[in-house]
Amino acid sequence: MKLYAMMFAVAHVAALRASRRLCSPRRAVTLGRQRVGASDEERRVREAQAPLIAEQWEYGEEPFDDQTGEDDVGFALVSASASAAQVAAGVRALAPYVSPERKAAFVKVAGQRTAHLRVAFERPSNPANAWACLRTIDAFGVQDVDVVKDTLEARVERAKARGVDSGATVQHRTRHRKMHAAMGAQKWLTLREHDAPGDLVDALHAAGYKVAATDLGPGSQPIGDVDWAAEPYALVFGNEETGISEDLRTRADVRVHLPMRGLAESLNLSVSVGACLAHVAAAGGLEPDLSNEAKNELLLRWYMLSVRAAEPLLRRAGVVLDADLLRTKSTVLGYSTR
Repeated sequence: MKLYAMMFAVAHVAALRASRRLCSPRRAVTLGRQRVGASDEERRVREAQAPLIAEQWEYGEEPFDDQTGEDDVGFALVSASASAAQVAAGVRALAPYVSPERKAAFVKVAGQRTAHLRVAFERPSNPANAWACLRTIDAFGVQDVDVVKDTLEARVERAKARGVDSGATVQHRTRHRKMHAAMGAQKWLTLREHDAPGDLVDALHAAGYKVAATDLGPGSQPIGDVDWAAEPYALVFGNEETGISEDLRTRADVRVHLPMRGLAESLNLSVSVGACLAHVAAAGGLEPDLSNEAKNELLLRWYMLSVRAAEPLLRRAGVVLDADLLRTKSTVLGYSTR
């Protein structure tokens, strides 16, 4: 009996020590993120084996060049007040903690992103429909997505149009959920929320975009008739039930629709987004065009999403960044991007 008790005690102590090692803050974390907590020697070896991937970029020795070309004017970056030098320093500080495979993927995608087109959704009835579109938007290389919040008044009007008791809409409230339908695509995109259609149009015009709203009403033109490559556009999709609002209809620079040969009058939202983006791409409106600085900002954001201890590492490296650039999580329509 004493032998069994001693064996049990020894096994218990061994298990406790193993548990402490697993929970130690110094232990490298690899579950779902890149490894953090490696020794200085390990970091030096890793840096020697996998140099900063940005040095291999086709457009030069980034993140060292902080010059902005003429083609960069008119596009809103993620954080216009961020110092290009500090962003570059942040990229360099976090690079050793990101695997070569992931860095290569980030560099490739950043090089294919476009700011020439933005996609927006006006008051979606079911936010999950818009979130499902984010995967398609990401796949086409579009970085920026805008969303206009729904309101109780708009829900009441839609309920009346359907002949439904509008009293049921009083239950409308902000829902704090995750964007499961996006399957993680929302993390890599830049999402912005607006209170009203007018706010959306004002923000887009201020950023140098023309507003193209999808609409089936009179005066709407086939999407193929627009010269999408000529200037930056924001493609806005209306509510699934009622389409775009009258405010957006009157303020849009152009209204477009997908020509259809069947008896159905409309497509579901995700199919519409995919078909429209395919038209824009065919017209040359989705060519990669991010500035070097914008690519670096994307890299820094994506690195921060990949490294668990990103902020402490940046502080240790003396990197000072704009608060907006440090924010890797946001809430849109009550849904968290993370």
